[in-house]
Amino acid sequence: MRPLPAAVASRLAGVLADPAGVPLPVFNSLLSALAASHAHLPLHLFRRFILPRRRPDAFTLSALTSSLPSSASAAAAADALHAFALRLGLLHADPVLANSLLRLYLRPPARPGLARRLFDEMPARTASSYNTLITRLHSRLPGSADEGVWGLARRMAEDGCAPDRFTVSAVLPACASARRGRELHCYAVRAGMCGADDFHVSSGLVSMYCRVGRPDLAHAVLDGMEWRNVVSWTAMVGGYTENGMFEGAVDAFRAMWLIDGILPNTVALISVLSAVEALSAIPGGKQVHGFAVRMAMYGEVSLSNALIDTYAKCGALHYARRVFDDTSWCKDVISWGAMILGYGIHGMGVEAVAFFDQMLASGVKPDSIVGLAVLSACCRAGLVLKGLNIYNSIVKDHGVQPTEEMCACIVDLLGRSGHVDHALDFVKSMSLEPGPSVWGALLDASITHSNKEIQDLASKSLLRLGEGKPSDLVAVSNVNASSERWNLVERVRSTINQGPLKKKTGRSWVNSNIG
Repeated sequence: MRPLPAAVASRLAGVLADPAGVPLPVFNSLLSALAASHAHLPLHLFRRFILPRRRPDAFTLSALTSSLPSSASAAAAADALHAFALRLGLLHADPVLANSLLRLYLRPPARPGLARRLFDEMPARTASSYNTLITRLHSRLPGSADEGVWGLARRMAEDGCAPDRFTVSAVLPACASARRGRELHCYAVRAGMCGADDFHVSSGLVSMYCRVGRPDLAHAVLDGMEWRNVVSWTAMVGGYTENGMFEGAVDAFRAMWLIDGILPNTVALISVLSAVEALSAIPGGKQVHGFAVRMAMYGEVSLSNALIDTYAKCGALHYARRVFDDTSWCKDVISWGAMILGYGIHGMGVEAVAFFDQMLASGVKPDSIVGLAVLSACCRAGLVLKGLNIYNSIVKDHGVQPTEEMCACIVDLLGRSGHVDHALDFVKSMSLEPGPSVWGALLDASITHSNKEIQDLASKSLLRLGEGKPSDLVAVSNVNASSERWNLVERVRSTINQGPLKKKTGRSWVNSNIG
């Protein structure tokens, strides 16, 4: 708890010396001053000095709602304030108090049902009421968040409350299609929300268009902005990366500071590193690394983790290790996991296991991502016993819940070593329902070791699930073709050749700039 400012402490001393002679507005201003830094004190003063002597007004209760902490214990106090406001007839007469209670119900631990009921019962809803509900509830609304947020925005217009910049900025993340986004974009332009000094709406439009797969429209918005800032440029860099336009992401990153003279922040550096990684462009990674060092950004944990991941996946594992061994920044579980994954994808299973043991010795608790990385490394290197021991250890000793991918690694590990029956026993003993990756790994193992019975079981399970990697479904087709079950072959082939499961053409890329 921070010490009271001198002016507030002096006012509080005067109130405590003669509480009966202090006017209610003085009490109210004191409660507001204490709300930000001394959460429990306003409620204590209210119960001891105001409630026994005078009738509180709407401002008093609004100040109290702002002071309540975000905790389960505050829920009872919130309910009491709500009931008290109803009994005094203040709730329906004062929209500010109603909005304060609305925000209170939406703070953690949120109670969206009560918030929505209070909102529906408000006789006079303001733009602030709608903005509060849209901003806080769009991720918690039942059913489609997109439909829920858009329904509130339409109801807001019907109530005569014109959506403002806050409304548009809150609704943009809920746009699930370019059509909805363009509709909101048109409204923002007509309402004059895309001016030279308005970064929030324009940056939100850039992010929205990238998210719905229209980076061309996002770039058009960016080009139309009279003044661009780091948020809008970073949204464009990240949007290009998310849409697989990696060279565009690198070009946008360069344009940010070469053309507009805007210094990229850590988020921008991490976004462009994802594009560099996809391009396997070691020189680009070195340039970002050097830029971070020159601008004193190096040493931030998330950026260092991104550098490790980029170097490792681009084939420069020695650079990744140098970043990790730098003692100027503190490593977390993601840092260790990135290095373990790097060793694993380079076939250095023994080194990955040793690094995992070093992580445990340093006191870092593994999670499911680290578990998957080290199990994948064991699988690639054929370390069967070590992989099984690690799986049992992270599940039993460290309390990590096994994921489908972790279980698929164990099935693959046993299957590659010829223990197909043990792999099937493991599948039967799994605590979660086996998914496509597990059955696909079992199918590969059964085909490799010519186990016809398990082949049929795995292929039938994949057909029953109706999903999986295209390569797994091709294997299912081949298994059924060898048994002359042509109706099933036709069914699998039609599934592969339509929708998202259509098999992509294989490609290879040789980069001579590693080192």
